[in-house]
Amino acid sequence: MRDYLRQLKKIRLSPDIILFDLFKTILVFLISTAFALCVVEMKVISNNIFGVYMLGVAVTSVITSGYTWGILASLGGVVAVNFFFTFPYFAINFSMSGYPITFALLLFMSVLTSALTTRVKKAALLSAMRESRAENLTKMSNALLSANTLHKIMETTLEFFAHSNQCSVVAYLGNPTAPEIKLFNTLENQDELIFNSPLELQIALDAYTKNEICGVVLESKVQNCKGTYIPISADNKVYGVIGLLFENPDFILLDAFKFSDIMIFQTILALERQSVEEKAQQILLEKEKEKMRSNLLRAVSHDLRTPLTCILGASTTLQENKDKVNEEIFDRLLSDIHHDAQWLIHMVENLLSITKISSDDAKVKKQDEIVEEVVSESVSRIHKRFPNAAIHVSVPNEVLIVPMDATLIEQVLINLMENAIRHSETSLPIWLKVAQEDDEASFTVTDYGKGIDPIRLSTIFDGKSTSVSADSSRGLGIGLSICKTIILAHNGKITATNHVCGGASFTFVLPMKGDFEYDGESKNINCRG
Repeated sequence: MRDYLRQLKKIRLSPDIILFDLFKTILVFLISTAFALCVVEMKVISNNIFGVYMLGVAVTSVITSGYTWGILASLGGVVAVNFFFTFPYFAINFSMSGYPITFALLLFMSVLTSALTTRVKKAALLSAMRESRAENLTKMSNALLSANTLHKIMETTLEFFAHSNQCSVVAYLGNPTAPEIKLFNTLENQDELIFNSPLELQIALDAYTKNEICGVVLESKVQNCKGTYIPISADNKVYGVIGLLFENPDFILLDAFKFSDIMIFQTILALERQSVEEKAQQILLEKEKEKMRSNLLRAVSHDLRTPLTCILGASTTLQENKDKVNEEIFDRLLSDIHHDAQWLIHMVENLLSITKISSDDAKVKKQDEIVEEVVSESVSRIHKRFPNAAIHVSVPNEVLIVPMDATLIEQVLINLMENAIRHSETSLPIWLKVAQEDDEASFTVTDYGKGIDPIRLSTIFDGKSTSVSADSSRGLGIGLSICKTIILAHNGKITATNHVCGGASFTFVLPMKGDFEYDGESKNINCRG
């Protein structure tokens, strides 16, 4: 393909090409003359010697660019026949009777041969170029089928436009003055500067707003504009603009337009397909959100009922029997009310966390955080709620930096440690271990209690509360559902397992940033309130 276009571009002659074509023309002329002299000496042909030069004209037209060299070879052949093979020999004489008409006819025939040969050559080049473009269209269609983002679609379109037309290309998705995506594929460094010039941008904007080809076209040229801008549009909907900057548009521009329409149609199909896929993905996301809301609602209705009932019962007892309750029972009821109120506050914190990342316009705002500081803050906060809890912390000696929302990750660690304290039913210490695994940071909270019912392992993060004891499972469903939602929002993973030594382990991993080496050694911190 590239060779075909390079030959077509020879129409715009450079000094090197002119000298090379002149050399080939002279060489063919000398070979034709030598051959003609040989066959005359051998008395093979004598009356039709001009046929040798007509063959030379045809060969010259094939191996050189344009009509010029064929015509020059035709004139050379007429002169050579007159000089070498017409009486008087080795002299030029067109005044003899009948010679002017004869040589004029011979010149006409040679020029016609040159023109026909050149046209056949160009037709063959164009045919090969079109065949190559057809192959490129098939490859482009296959490449667009595998493109799964708007950027990839426009990048593929840009690549095949540049390859098919052998010109510099710019692609705009959206308004060229403020495009959603803007890509370049240029042959020369200055071509990008040309595309970015105010005049070129204005012509690109005209193509976008008017939904028609603007810039350098066959019928006219727009001021000093150098590019041709084709809108990517269908059914009066304009998706963007493709800009072409040809080195020599005079010959291949019209042919390029025909293929551009097909290529743009392929691009529009890919854009429409991507739009449909994004809408389908959005529907699935909304479905997952709705499922999560339903699970949370079920969990909340279960987890809020028990502490509210306790608070209501204790406060009613104090209110109706304040004169009959002794000091010990009075203090116990107040302690229960305080404990359940604290639990409700913790529940509200969890709900606020889930609301923060599940709203339509909210996104997790990650910042580089030192893992050890986040872990320390989490342990400190859990000790305020459970002063007597024993927590052992193991972190790498090397500093680990992870992009995260520190508040949300602290909430995850607090939820996991609180679940271990409340539901393990053991006085053995809880372990919080941090490690680096390739390009991820791993956090594991382990207890050595009764473990997790194997039936619940597959659904433990779904936000469904157990039906066993309302108080014993309080907060387990919604807390783990929130943990999963937060970790997934950080592009991480969370799992739960029972380990062989008894008890349960909850592990989540987060992608790390930067290259930090872990030597395998850890710092152990024993934390007991």
